[in-house]
Order: sequence, then structure tokens, then C-alpha cells
Amino acid sequence: MKKYIILNFMFLSLILSAQDQLKGIVSETSTGKEIPLSGANVYWLGSSIGAISAEDGTFELPYKFSYNKLVISYVGFKTDTINIKENKYIKHVMQASDELDAVEIKSRNQATRKSYLQAANTFTVTSAELLKAACCNLAESFETNPSIDVNFADAVSGTKQIKMLGLNSPYILIATENIPTIRGASQAYGLSFIPGTWVESIQITKGTGSVVNGFESIAGQINAELVKPATDNKLFVNLYGASNERLELNTHFNTKVSDKWSTGLY
Repeated sequence: MKKYIILNFMFLSLILSAQDQLKGIVSETSTGKEIPLSGANVYWLGSSIGAISAEDGTFELPYKFSYNKLVISYVGFKTDTINIKENKYIKHVMQASDELDAVEIKSRNQATRKSYLQAANTFTVTSAELLKAACCNLAESFETNPSIDVNFADAVSGTKQIKMLGLNSPYILIATENIPTIRGASQAYGLSFIPGTWVESIQITKGTGSVVNGFESIAGQINAELVKPATDNKLFVNLYGASNERLELNTHFNTKVSDKWSTGLY
């Protein structure tokens, strides 16, 4: 008699434990027939209790009478919430959704950034850095950049020269669009010949680069990229005035000739 009672208690415990688990299967019909959906998220709303469907689409998670809303979600399908009133086998078919949550990615480039893809020590000064100072020529574009020293070569004429790694302009290759432009005697006034509004960005390479850029770039190289008519404003006017009776006016006129050609007057 005692053995019979013990067996009954064991059988009753198995029935109670089986009732505490909610089972079901998740499938989808995008191909016209029901296919088990593996990896679907199944959880009780408002709780941290959930499960993931297996390869055959089946799932199993704890059940209580207080749980009455079951959420089933999967990427690319509509998220469904099912009202559960009793513990019974769930068979749910998910519907494909064409609408996904939009993801907006924003990036911001630094005004002065270093290139880690080149072997040379190269810095790029963008137009955002050039706008920090009211500069009107290439020589004054480096006043806010600590990597290059700008000094007056002649106090009477007001000409300026730049220094890199302690060496003067003759040891620095100054190019425009990677073409050497300011060299020889033109270095005395050459930096003031290019207005600052024409400059789109400046690449500064420190250290010897005579193998790549020629013998003139012993201390480094400065390359000025000019603005392009295709990306510049159609009309740009810049007026500059200073207390030392200095007055400058820089204007840009750009027009689009065709889908592949644009022209500008500076």
C-alpha cells in the first residue's frame, strides 16, 4: 500500500511539472508553404522570461497563470503579441514585413586629421580649420596650425616665410594640386599669391620625402588642393578689411556646362 501511494505522488509531480511549461512552434509562409522559423524570440510581455525557437521552430518556456501575453519577434517579420488564457500548444505563423526600422548614421570629420594609411607623416587641414582665422592668402592659412611656423621674413615689405622642422621655405616643397608652384625666387611672395578662399584643403607631409616628391622636399611638403567648380558655390563673395588699410575682395563664379563638365571664374 505504501508503494502505491509513493508512485501516485511521483506521477502527480510529473503532471504538475509538465503543466508549468508552455510549448509551441513558430513558422513562416514567405515561400507559399509553412517553414519552421529558427531563432525567433519568444518571451512574456513585461518579464525577462523568454526563449529562442530551435531549428525545427519549436520553443518551450515557463508558464504561470499571471502571464497572459506572449510576444514573438523575428528580424524581417511583424512582431506579434498573443493573448494566452490557458496552457495549450501554440502554433503561430509570422507575416513578413517590408518595413524595417530606419538607422541614421552621422559622422563628423576633424578639422585637422592625420592619415594612418600612408607611410609618410601626413596631416590634412580642411576648410573647417581654414575658416577659424580671417585669412586671405595661403601664408595666413597656417596661423591656427601649430605644425607650421609662419614668420615675417622682411618687416618692411611684410613678406612671410614658413618653417617646418626648423628649416626655411627653400627646403620645403610647396605645390598646388601636386604640381610644384612656389619655388626659387617666388618663395618670397609666392605664398601670398593664392587667396585663402581658393584653398579647399592642405596636405602637410613632415619629414624627408625626396624619394617620392623630389630633392626640394627635404623638410617636408605642402600641397594645396583648390576648390572645384563642381562642388563650389555658384556665387561666392568674400570681402576683407583690416586696420592697416588692407582691403581685399575675392569672388567665385561657377556654372555647370553639362553632367561631366563645370567651369569657374575666380
